[in-house]
Amino acid sequence: MLIEELTLENIRCFEKSTLKFKNKKWVTLLGQNGCGKSTVLQSLGLLLAGPEGAQILASRPVGWLRDEGQRGKLSIKVHQGDSDPGSFGSQKVTRSFGYSFFITGSDQLTVGNKLYTEPGVHAVQEKRLTWLRQNAFTSKGTGWFAVGYGAFRRLTRKSEIIVPSLEPSTRYTNFFTQFDEDQPLSAFESWMVYLDYSIVKNDNDEARRLEAKRQKELGIAAINSLLPHGVRFDSVNAEGRIFFDVGGVKVPTLALSDGYRSVLALTGDLVWRLIQAFPESSDPLNEEGVVLIDELDIHLHPIWQRDIALWLRKQFPNLQFIVATHSPFIAAGAGQEALTLKFSLSNGKTSVEEVRDFSALSVDRVLQSDAFGNVSPYSPQTQEKIDRYDELLVKRTRLSKKESAEFEQLSLFVETARPIGGPPEPGSLQSRIEAYLEKALP
Repeated sequence: MLIEELTLENIRCFEKSTLKFKNKKWVTLLGQNGCGKSTVLQSLGLLLAGPEGAQILASRPVGWLRDEGQRGKLSIKVHQGDSDPGSFGSQKVTRSFGYSFFITGSDQLTVGNKLYTEPGVHAVQEKRLTWLRQNAFTSKGTGWFAVGYGAFRRLTRKSEIIVPSLEPSTRYTNFFTQFDEDQPLSAFESWMVYLDYSIVKNDNDEARRLEAKRQKELGIAAINSLLPHGVRFDSVNAEGRIFFDVGGVKVPTLALSDGYRSVLALTGDLVWRLIQAFPESSDPLNEEGVVLIDELDIHLHPIWQRDIALWLRKQFPNLQFIVATHSPFIAAGAGQEALTLKFSLSNGKTSVEEVRDFSALSVDRVLQSDAFGNVSPYSPQTQEKIDRYDELLVKRTRLSKKESAEFEQLSLFVETARPIGGPPEPGSLQSRIEAYLEKALP
């Protein structure tokens, strides 16, 4: 499955907006706080969870409507992937098709022929939704993979022994953390303990033991690929506690940093859900689907922020990632093939526009681009001094005695500050690179 398009009508800061994702496998959503990035991700989560799941995730969607006197509408256009089951008659669906949900507020409203007096999410009754209920939204089906993660992704902080059992999840639980910040991503820990238990206890069932071993190896390989050098999965002890090797020292998950725990929670949960969605696949990590991630940069060191998009795309090459971030490292690290959408809020209304590829730019230049509002890479105090220096430089031959002394002091300061992130020396390799990029990029 791939998302091609999302339309929001009368939803929070969106009067009516259509986001086209152009079949891109990586979509980055940029914008200041309050511009609607999380609203887009939650709207996608509701649509992908199915009508019944959406009603559970947003049982009383208070605050979703711009105008309480009108219904809101969420519409999506998706494309069926090769691994997504279901056909109309004898023909498999290999084209785009769409469907919509309505959101009602506190005022009495009608959707179709039904009258609603309580806030809720209501499906449009049509053949496509019936077909999707039978093929895509069923929890017992395969394929049609979609999962969403909110900004608060973490493993449980409770120091407890995990009971080795793990039941397949209902589809709407794939989006729990988008709507409930208190939900930990505990599937990773439970899953690892369960597999370790199955490998040991299934001596008389070789097929089950080998399948548990395969899943464990897949999970460990994926997790290790996303952790920094020197940090690796180590073992599960007899009490059901998971340990990692951190620079040669065995450390339980409870003692890991928030950055490690955030990556473990996301990766472990994603791998487990892929295996659940594609139980017959020889390589579940290579299957198609959609992953929504809010504030991907949270808890990540700048080096991880720079590399996380590349790591995720390499480990899960056929998943479509739609992520919100405030980080120029993630925005630039997504690469040339990524689609970047900028959200702008004016007079309570959000507009969305595509921004140019800046994967070849330095982080400083990404910050200074329109995508980030031409933000200075310097602190406000340093930028103020640089601006004052530039002002005095223009009138250098007409400076007063007081201004000359100020200019001399600022010259020493700028000499220290600007080589770090300021303009390169004329004729230097860096200046020639930047001149080339200015001409090459639209």
